[in-house]
Amino acid sequence: MYNIGIIMGGVMPVPAVCGGAIETLITSIVKKYSKKDGFRLTIFSVYHKEAVEAAKKYPDVRFVWTHTNTFWNLAKHAVFLTVRELTGKTIRVLQRHYNEIAPVIQNEKFDLLIVEGGDEQAVIDIAKGYQREQLVFHAHVHFIPKEKTVKGYGHMIGVSEFVVREYEKACKMPVDTHVLKNAIDIEKFNKTISEAARKKLRKKLGLQEDDFVVLYVGRLIQVKGILELMQAVLAIKDNHVKLLVIGSANFGKWALSSYERKVKKLAKNHSERIIFTGYIENKELYKYSLLADVQCVPSLWEEAAGLVVIEAMAEGIPTIITNSGGMAEYVNENATLIVERENIITNLKKEICYLKEHLGVRKQMSENSRTQSKKYDEAFYYKNFVETINKIVDENKKSIKEE
Repeated sequence: MYNIGIIMGGVMPVPAVCGGAIETLITSIVKKYSKKDGFRLTIFSVYHKEAVEAAKKYPDVRFVWTHTNTFWNLAKHAVFLTVRELTGKTIRVLQRHYNEIAPVIQNEKFDLLIVEGGDEQAVIDIAKGYQREQLVFHAHVHFIPKEKTVKGYGHMIGVSEFVVREYEKACKMPVDTHVLKNAIDIEKFNKTISEAARKKLRKKLGLQEDDFVVLYVGRLIQVKGILELMQAVLAIKDNHVKLLVIGSANFGKWALSSYERKVKKLAKNHSERIIFTGYIENKELYKYSLLADVQCVPSLWEEAAGLVVIEAMAEGIPTIITNSGGMAEYVNENATLIVERENIITNLKKEICYLKEHLGVRKQMSENSRTQSKKYDEAFYYKNFVETINKIVDENKKSIKEE
C-alpha cells in the first residue's frame, strides 16, 4: 500500500465547508475514498472548526491541519513577507501553511505529493529528499508554468486536454501529463420545486409565464462575456426574451472600472429585460435555474474546464457556450450549442432565437444534457482519480527499474 499526500492551497479547508471549486473536488475524493483501493490518503488542509467536525465522517482519511491564523504563524509570515520584499529571498520555514507541512513530509515517506492550488513553488522548496517524479502538479486553470515548476514536477494533471496541451507547450524538458476531468455532486443539481413555488419565484423576479428566460451564472467580469450576452439579448426584438443574471453585480461604490460602468448603465436602461438577482447561495441556485429555458456561458477567454456547464447539464438546461479552452470537451452537440467568439453578439443572438423557436429541440437537448452530465459525477471522478494515480505510481516504478 502506497502513500498519497494531497496538499491544499491553505486558504479554504477540506472538507469544503466554506466552498471553493478545488476544495469541493477534493472533498469528493475524500467522500469516495476506500483503503481497498490500495493507497493511504492524507489531506494537508488549513484548519477550520467545522471542517474538523465534518472530517470525522471519513475516519480512513488522515487530515493534517495547518493553523495559519495563530499569532505565532501570522508573525512568522509577516517576517517571511518582509524578507521577500527587501531581499527577494523566500524562506519557506516562515511561510504559513507550508511551514507546518514541511516537517511532516520530510519525516514521512509519501510516494506521491499532489499539489492542489496555492504556491506550487513552496512545495518544491519544502519537499527535500523527494524526486521530481514524486511531485504532481494538478492544474485547475489555464496555467503556463515557469521553468522552476517544470523542473520540480515530474507529473502534471490537467482538467482538460486543452490545459494539458498548453502546459506541455511551455515545457522545455519531459513531463508526464494526465487528464482528469472535473465533476460535481449531480444530486445537488438534480432537484425540482412545485409549480406553485416556481410561479411565485417568477412573479417575484418580474417574469411573465410566456417569457423566454436566458440564464447567466457567474462573475461579472470582462472575460466572462456578460456584456456581450446582454447586448445579444437586447438585439432580439422580442420583449419576452429576458436575461436572468445570477451573481454579484458589483454595483457598489468601488465598482469604478469602465467595464463595470457599461454593465451598470446597460442594465439600468433595460431593467425590464435584464434581471439581476445578486448573490444567491449555492444551495438555492437550483430554484432559479428551473426558471431558465437556456443557459449561456459566453466566455471570451480560454476556460480551463466547465463546472458551470456540467451543473447546467445536470439541471437539464440546454446550453450555449463559446468555443473556449477546454470547456467544449465537456459537452456534446446533442446537449449544447457551441459558438465562435468572433462576432459573438451575433452568434449568441442567432442561437438564442433558434432555441426559442424550437421547443422540440430544447426538450431533446434537456434530456441529452442530463445524460451527458452523468459522465461527470463524483463516482466517475473518484474512479478516474484512482486510475490516474495508479498510472503515475506504475510509471515511476518502471522508471526506477530502467535506471
